[in-house]
Amino acid sequence: MELPFVVALRGYDMRQVESLFAEADAALATDSAVARAAARDALRAATLRRRLRGYDVRQVDAAIDERLRAL
Repeated sequence: MELPFVVALRGYDMRQVESLFAEADAALATDSAVARAAARDALRAATLRRRLRGYDVRQVDAAIDERLRAL
């Protein structure tokens, strides 16, 4: 999965972010209320690790907020 985030010197773990957004995007592609609720819960409960060369923190946080509004 290719996400539109800038890679920063210290950012969120890329694999973890990609997995989280894959779940959220899959839920958005369905009409299942259960899948959408599970994705919302996962986004709210996410504790993303910071790594060297990770996705920009502010961009990811903003995208999480956008996904939560869409769900």
